[in-house]
Amino acid sequence: MATTLNSDENLGSSSGIRSTSTQKRTGTPPEEGRSVEDRQQSHDLSDRDNTKDPLLIKHVQEESPLRNHVSRRMLSATKQTGVLCVMLVSVIVGLLAALSYFNNQPDMPGCAMSYSRPRYIEQAEFSRSWTRYSIKYKLYLYREGGYDAIDDPFRIPVLFVPGNAGSHKQVRSMASSSASAFVELIGEDPSAVDRGQIGYDFFTVGLNEEFTALHGYSILEQAEFVNDAIRYILSLYPKTRTVHRLSNKDTAFALPTSVIVVGHSMGGVVARTTFTLSNYVNDSIQAIFTLSTPHNNPTASLEQYVEDTYSNVNAFWRNGFNNGSLDHVSLVSIAGGNLDSMINSDYTYVGDIAPPKNSLSIMSSGINDVWLSLDHQNILWCAQMAKKFSRVMLQIMDARQPSQLLSLESRMNLMRRELYSGTEADGFVENERTVSPKSMLSSDYQYVDVYDSGTIKLTLADMRELIPKSTKSIIRPKALHLLPFVDKKSKAGLTRVLQVLYDPRLFANSDDTDKKQDARPILLGCNQQDAKENAKFVCKPLPEPTPTMLPLKRLGDNPELPVDSLRYMEIPSKGFEGYSHIGFELPSRPGKTGFLEAAFVNTPLQADKNPGYLQLITPYSIRAQSGDSAFGLRSRIRLVVPENPLFVFRTKVAMHRNSKASHALSNRPRFSPVVLQSDGRHYESKFWYDQSVFDIAIHGRGAYFQTGHFTTTSKDSPRLAGSWDGLYIDLFADTDYYSGFDISLRINWYSSLNRMIKRYDMALLALSFIWACLVLVHQLHSWNSQMQLRFEPQGSVGGSGIAVARFPGCLATIERLIRNGTLVIVLVMSALTPIVQELVSYAMEGSWSPATLAFWKNLFMGVRGSGWTLCLPPMLLVLVSLGFIILEAIVLTIVCGLASWVVAMVASVLGEGNPLVVAAEASVLENTKDRGRYVGSDNASVYVRPAIIAVVFVFLVSAVLPYQFAFLVIYLAQTITTVRTMTYSQIMASGAARQQDSRVSHASLAERHSQEDRRVTKRTAAMILKDRSAYQLALLLFWTSSLPYCVPELLVWVRNISVLWFEDAPSDHNLANMAGYFALRTLATYHIVPRLGSVSEHRSSRLGRRIVRGLRIATFGIFACSVIYAWLFSIRRPYTLYNIGNIISAWLSIVQFANYPLRLVSAAYKAGVPLSAEPRRTQSAEELHSVSWTDPNTHATKTTLTSTSDDYLDRKVR
Repeated sequence: MATTLNSDENLGSSSGIRSTSTQKRTGTPPEEGRSVEDRQQSHDLSDRDNTKDPLLIKHVQEESPLRNHVSRRMLSATKQTGVLCVMLVSVIVGLLAALSYFNNQPDMPGCAMSYSRPRYIEQAEFSRSWTRYSIKYKLYLYREGGYDAIDDPFRIPVLFVPGNAGSHKQVRSMASSSASAFVELIGEDPSAVDRGQIGYDFFTVGLNEEFTALHGYSILEQAEFVNDAIRYILSLYPKTRTVHRLSNKDTAFALPTSVIVVGHSMGGVVARTTFTLSNYVNDSIQAIFTLSTPHNNPTASLEQYVEDTYSNVNAFWRNGFNNGSLDHVSLVSIAGGNLDSMINSDYTYVGDIAPPKNSLSIMSSGINDVWLSLDHQNILWCAQMAKKFSRVMLQIMDARQPSQLLSLESRMNLMRRELYSGTEADGFVENERTVSPKSMLSSDYQYVDVYDSGTIKLTLADMRELIPKSTKSIIRPKALHLLPFVDKKSKAGLTRVLQVLYDPRLFANSDDTDKKQDARPILLGCNQQDAKENAKFVCKPLPEPTPTMLPLKRLGDNPELPVDSLRYMEIPSKGFEGYSHIGFELPSRPGKTGFLEAAFVNTPLQADKNPGYLQLITPYSIRAQSGDSAFGLRSRIRLVVPENPLFVFRTKVAMHRNSKASHALSNRPRFSPVVLQSDGRHYESKFWYDQSVFDIAIHGRGAYFQTGHFTTTSKDSPRLAGSWDGLYIDLFADTDYYSGFDISLRINWYSSLNRMIKRYDMALLALSFIWACLVLVHQLHSWNSQMQLRFEPQGSVGGSGIAVARFPGCLATIERLIRNGTLVIVLVMSALTPIVQELVSYAMEGSWSPATLAFWKNLFMGVRGSGWTLCLPPMLLVLVSLGFIILEAIVLTIVCGLASWVVAMVASVLGEGNPLVVAAEASVLENTKDRGRYVGSDNASVYVRPAIIAVVFVFLVSAVLPYQFAFLVIYLAQTITTVRTMTYSQIMASGAARQQDSRVSHASLAERHSQEDRRVTKRTAAMILKDRSAYQLALLLFWTSSLPYCVPELLVWVRNISVLWFEDAPSDHNLANMAGYFALRTLATYHIVPRLGSVSEHRSSRLGRRIVRGLRIATFGIFACSVIYAWLFSIRRPYTLYNIGNIISAWLSIVQFANYPLRLVSAAYKAGVPLSAEPRRTQSAEELHSVSWTDPNTHATKTTLTSTSDDYLDRKVR
């Protein structure tokens, strides 16, 4: 039977508490030393309410037969095992996601290292008089050693803007490659200078390696500095262009009026932000290249300035294209793809910001001569990327124009032709090569061959056999191969297309790699002069599409070596109308290797498959064989799946050999199979060469829709603004060697985990905050209702103990949330929310405006896609976030507990009277007579130090320190306070245990009573302190969710202080942003939050009951509104969670402070109303506890019901 503490209403003196073990040993009933009235009142209360006390009924139930007891224990063990399994699953899923994120990327790196000899020339004149940011930002001119002998800028200006925590030295790879490429260009074609190709001057800015991804005000400061730098750069050229002669001819080069800007990561956002500022010079930027830049949404919305800057900049750009002010600007976005773990490549898509005629978005895996996924940093130094980028930059320059660039249309077409692999689903980029109007006769060729079979198949051996053996020399260097063309349609009504696949090495006699790669046949349209059999053909060149380059490169190949590639063209037959034959002009003397194959086939040669994701859980097989419409030079399979970038598909390709052909070809195909992944958006393509197993993963356009839009004109080609129409898998294979193939696809769940985390990493912050709110509100609910009782052993003799109301711990509360169904409710809500969003948006698509529809879809985690798979990421992230909050609780409990244990051990070694023991006792009692007051109850002197600290904080935050720094100080102070309270609790508990062991048996009865009273007082104080430490730890766990929003600002502030820059964002000194945290931390140091339930001590009066009820409703209402808001809005804007935490903390501080006026109300009511007039209220089970003792005369066990609260010592003294 458990014993509880009696309040002073039931006990007349401080010696009225006895334990059952003491009573048995001394034989003294608890009535000794009490008045007759007190004893009678206690017995009357016991006799009247014993049979109605639920705790006593519970005690009787606990003495039920052993079988029921064992059943209950087994049921409890089963529940605990289930809860433990759920907790372990959430933690394991989170760890697996982290491992997948860092160690299991779908692609493999293959970059070659680039080398440079850099020199950085600081522009001192600019720092002196052109900008106010010269203290922390610098401007440099890059010069490549061995190439650039002149330190003055006189070519075409380019400005490099580094990204988040980036350095100005990151420009070296692209600047060095540009310098070497220009030297090679002039060596091959000296007249290029007269065409305006005069090379580049690379400027670069040093931005103090600021964290612009996390601090929006730094974006604005850097953008203002970039505008200042552009004004200064343009001011240099009127002088330098006259000093340094660029051409030996009298070529008129215009003075530059604009600068090409290259931005890496957040540098691209800074470049676009320059247009929105007042110091922007009109038309000073006409071309922006961005590398791995998150354009649509910030990677980490940890601060409101970042979100506001993104919203304003994107809205400005859309309006600019609508009103025509940005029609001259080109925007190119290049993303790294799967290997970029720093940003989500979905956010690099600029098709929602700029129209197709002004913008281009592409993944590095689809860029010609690169064909690699690149991580966030090596996109700058990768040799393949730097070389390709420099070649494109050289081709778009034109120093004869004031913009120093080709026209917008010309440079956009050129960049599409150079960057795209030509794999767009609805057509290829047209070539701008000029077609000669001159007609040619077949007699002009060395020989002419007509293929009546409808298919041309040329190998190196075939071309050598066609050369007449009698001829010792080649008179005419060209040969003509003719393919009959009949414009007919298939039975299904599909038009025909010409497919051409060739190896350019077939046409090159030179060993020069570049020439071999550029060699290709000339396409001709031919007609016979008359109907005679041997009549001559009259041919005319036809426009050709840019061929698709198919890289012949395996994983593990040396990245330093050039990549050989095949060429593929697919030309609609409507371009051949009016011709009877299609001719291919080839060199008479072939190269050392290669082949060409061409044929007319029906289009589309594709197999549409619509596998559901349920089918893709297990391997989903697709088969094509020779004779099928889907098997040919290019076999296309279109997977009709939603635009869902969350899944990775493990793909296996098995080729079927043609036994006869493979034997004839000596068991070697002309080339190994090449697999191409693409889609209709012209955004991402990827190649696999000679690989039977690989992973396919797509990138979407971000989880959130843009609320604005730009107007598309008739000039915008629809094929440039493609939309998602499925995932295309193209397989290029030797049809003579292979007779078919099998492709098997299934979802790779382990690799898909990192995709979900990368796309919704900010959702983990919001969901963890929601779990922290649920934990805290459940703790407050349990504390208010006193539903949790804990039995502490009171002595070494006997089996009794003290039953007190306890504040539940964090881990125990998380366990209860899992057990009571809260986890199930959250999982169900996470699954239903996106489905409801999709259904409502589908129903209201024609009724709502685009802005309203986008707002609705952007709630929660955003809706991009369809189907039941929308439920998977939210449910998975709910489990992962639960694992995060469990780990946070474990870490905080271990750290604080371990620290307090170490300090308590030091105190025990020092013995009684050391400062730690004295401080522990002073935290509860103020004098040595045990009649002091509970610290924090009515002692005004306790608040002198917090008042001084508050004044200092207000001054520092308003004048010097950002409020984020103040929050970190508050968090550390709360940690120290929690450790200190835990230490005091352990010291008081060990002191009570020592007094129990050191009792003197021959002491007088009064001395034993005094010893017992002091021991119980210390034990009670230890439990009160333990409750307070549990409450402080709960606040610490709750505030941990706000830490991520303060650390970035602190890092920026420290970096600014290091360079003596003291200008902060205006909102950084807003006192309201830390007032709630500061107030609650101050009050929680000495007080636990008062109970607002049915057991509140302030319910003695009607006014007190109403106030308590209102506070309770408001408290849980604020928590409910906070959870709902965080659920719907804070996943996209997680920075709002800091403000929500501040509001909740402010309210809890109000509740704690309201404890004092409520006490005054209760005291006034009790003083003004006679006790006899006060109606007797039946105490609830939470208020009543039992004290059992043995009558020494009758040896009968008797029970007294008493009341317990954490303010026992207060009422005891009063």
